[in-house]
Amino acid sequence: MVLPLAKGHGVTVALRPGVVPFRPAEQDFLRDAAGLLDRYLHGVVGTSRTENSVPRLKQRATGTFRLDLADEEVECDETFARQHALPAPGRFPLRDVLRRIPEHDRPGIEDILHHLRAQPGTFEVNYRLTADGGRLRHLHAHCTSSPDDTSQAMTVTGHVTDDTDDTEQIGQREALLREQLRRADRMISFAASAASASGTHELAAAACEALAVFGADALVIAEARHGVSHVVTAIGYDDEHRAAVDRISLTARTPLTDALRNQQAVFTPSHPDLLSAYPHFSAALPRLKRHAWAALPLPLADPDIRAACMLSFNRPHAFHPSDQPLLIAAAALLARALERCRTYDTEHERAVRLQRSLLPAHLPQHPNLHLAAAYHPAAPRAHAGGDWYDAFPLPDGRIALTIGDVEGHHTKATALMGRLRTTLRAYAAITPDPSAILRHTNSLLTTENDANPDQALLATCCFIALDPDTGRLDCATAAHPTPLVHTPQGAVTPHITPGLPLGVFTRTPYPTTRLTLPPHSRLLLHTDGFTDTPHTDPDHARERLRTALAATAHDTIALALHQITTACLTTAHPNDDSAVLLAHLAAADRP
Repeated sequence: MVLPLAKGHGVTVALRPGVVPFRPAEQDFLRDAAGLLDRYLHGVVGTSRTENSVPRLKQRATGTFRLDLADEEVECDETFARQHALPAPGRFPLRDVLRRIPEHDRPGIEDILHHLRAQPGTFEVNYRLTADGGRLRHLHAHCTSSPDDTSQAMTVTGHVTDDTDDTEQIGQREALLREQLRRADRMISFAASAASASGTHELAAAACEALAVFGADALVIAEARHGVSHVVTAIGYDDEHRAAVDRISLTARTPLTDALRNQQAVFTPSHPDLLSAYPHFSAALPRLKRHAWAALPLPLADPDIRAACMLSFNRPHAFHPSDQPLLIAAAALLARALERCRTYDTEHERAVRLQRSLLPAHLPQHPNLHLAAAYHPAAPRAHAGGDWYDAFPLPDGRIALTIGDVEGHHTKATALMGRLRTTLRAYAAITPDPSAILRHTNSLLTTENDANPDQALLATCCFIALDPDTGRLDCATAAHPTPLVHTPQGAVTPHITPGLPLGVFTRTPYPTTRLTLPPHSRLLLHTDGFTDTPHTDPDHARERLRTALAATAHDTIALALHQITTACLTTAHPNDDSAVLLAHLAAADRP
């Protein structure tokens, strides 16, 4: 998306991967972001411009020289000698001058000398010398090579001016301009990320990544609630430091509370600056992990809600005059996106509560069977999911273990998940055969899909009927990952023939596989949230699950489940939700 900037600043370009266009709400946000850049960018551009040139005199110290190319000797005055670190005016071998030239510049100097020998004329050349102390000096020579009687250019005369100060100033201005352009580019990138961020945590992560160009490595967003600070989200803060900025009275004097209370930016470049403005921090100073802070108000649409963000730096940071308008603009972008993301968070929490409410509140108790289960929601951008697990007694005394996954991440998937779980229980009350239960459930879902193809959804499922007293089980699956089995003798890989997903064809067979597990065996049922993760090979992820199951074989069932999920759900904000059900067969008298 390309948006023009006023005041001759050009355009902003917002890019993101893929071919999905920006939604209208995102387009409105990016237009607001362009307006903010219009407002603050002139402060950045202005710092990179040189003053208007006016006629003025500037004194230059110029050294003169005469170079005899035949003898390779230089005759020079006092200024030239001082410029080239020669002991005094006089005649010196050319090598005494060349030894001060940086080694990687010497091939170029040799080419210049060769050209002077071969081509008489007047030339200008810029070159560098290494002065005492290692500083590079930049010199400018204006010279004329003159031929001798053989028409060969053998003598070079001219004068040299030291341009080190001017060259360094130009380099500093160019470096500053490059840095400012890099920061402005990050700001534009942040505007696009903020427009599509799902949830406050993702928004804070995007802001922290964009503002790392300033040297910031942590960020906290807080609101004023009932006279104290309330942390909304934080990136880069451990629990101790997050707690240190949470629930602080707004009457206390800290950079964050000052920004919240006064709605003004507070820049603290170093520990001495912190102590100067906040002397009461002297006792806490040795425990502070950060060395500079920028607390910035977040201008929300509702003036009654006060919010601020605080950037932290792991080393002292001198805030350049051009930093401040960009950081204030970043805070304004954060504010524009924060309200939308807070709404997103609320919707996601509501969806997760709905999802959890449809899962069983309790698992069945049996002296020979111990069960543990868990559901892990996806990151906010993925919305609600359709993963479920269940366990319940069957009419013949066995225990049903089920797990499944409805396609999609929306409330329709969650609603269908709840219906399928209820349907499985209803058919299980009629027949305990897993194959028949899946056939009936598939027929029902397929009929619904055929009646309303535009709203059709598919589901995978695994249904196991387990006898805890004998270890015998019947298993049927509808395109669901095969359960993992671990016995006291090691891992077992059962050969289970899967059927098609539920909802495809009415007359789909679901073969039943029969196994007998010895005492102290463990059975792990899981959804593909554990294996189909970005940048991970599914086979490798499944092997990691199998290894974790074996490693926890002697742990309690609850501890084993915790360790398995910790080891195998490798990201704090997964793209897909996941469910897992772990069963442990205790010792029993077997017939």
